[in-house]
Amino acid sequence: MTFSASTIHFDEALELESGRVLEGFDIAYETYGSLNSNKDNAVLICHGLTADAHVAGGHDDSNPKKGWWEAAVGSGKPFDTDKYFIICSNVLGGCGGSTGPSSIDIPRNAPYGLKFPVVTVSDMVNTQARLADVLGVNTFHTVAGGCFGGFQALQWMRSYPKRLSNAIVISATPRTTTHNLGLWEVIRQAIIRDPDFNGGDYYGKKMPASGMGLAQMFGIMIWMDREVMSDRFGLKFSNDGGPSYTLEPEFEFQAFIHKVGKNAIARFDPNSLIYLTKAMDYFDLKRGRENLDEVFSDVRCRTLLISYRTDWRYPPEQMEEISVALSNHELPNELHVLDSNFGHGAFIYDSEGALELIRRFMVSAE
Repeated sequence: MTFSASTIHFDEALELESGRVLEGFDIAYETYGSLNSNKDNAVLICHGLTADAHVAGGHDDSNPKKGWWEAAVGSGKPFDTDKYFIICSNVLGGCGGSTGPSSIDIPRNAPYGLKFPVVTVSDMVNTQARLADVLGVNTFHTVAGGCFGGFQALQWMRSYPKRLSNAIVISATPRTTTHNLGLWEVIRQAIIRDPDFNGGDYYGKKMPASGMGLAQMFGIMIWMDREVMSDRFGLKFSNDGGPSYTLEPEFEFQAFIHKVGKNAIARFDPNSLIYLTKAMDYFDLKRGRENLDEVFSDVRCRTLLISYRTDWRYPPEQMEEISVALSNHELPNELHVLDSNFGHGAFIYDSEGALELIRRFMVSAE
């Protein structure tokens, strides 16, 4: 499989949804497979709340690290790199090489930090469209994503309806919810209230590891289903001696979340996590439109919608709104509600059901 990891600089100004302007920006991306002569086999995979665009790997010495959706991308897999030219770009505001709060603000010759402008899912999709232009892709065979990536796929359907033939949306909804607003705000405040956060100006200084760790520990509680926690850890003690009757963490699950918190700062830039979750807060597919029917009035693509019955953050009934709106325009779409104890994260951690649906959908599009 042909693999490439690159970063491209755009000199032209990018006007953001907020009205702010970036005078130039970088987009880091990876590609897998090859673009065919007709340029009609490109697939854009939009990443979720991950640090980078490394969707797959482990296939050669130059790229030994496995990707965050390893089961989906590769030779003979649902996103078959023998057939498709797979693109995954790190989003604007990310920390995987694309311009974001850790990037250098040239006039100040210092990292942006919290001086970086607020960006939205729409802004991110606009930069992906510019990347596609440079790569010679006018129309994507498929745009796919789960969770935050699913928001991007939906935004593609609204912003560039003529530039995709198929869409795959997993564990995403037409808008955020009040409940999710609260969850993300708690996570952001855990970071911001760390004294080492220093107003976002911590680059080259002591990192806000405590706040970032607490944010990730809380994140485990909203990403992992209760039954999964119980089945995997139960009430087992970290040692075989039973309770010590201290205030220290003694249970295996407590040890697990402490480990997650300890390693959090190495995986994600705290400022970037703040900006990406804020973009999710602002996501509302029908903002400026009367309803979802109007949003999809220009859409022509086939759509696969996958939700999970136990996903209380992005529930199936909200995904059904998308299916109804598409059906009102007689647009072909499939809505599947799967069962998994992993809930929201099932497309990554319990992926067999989703991958089979994606495989069948991609084959039917050939």
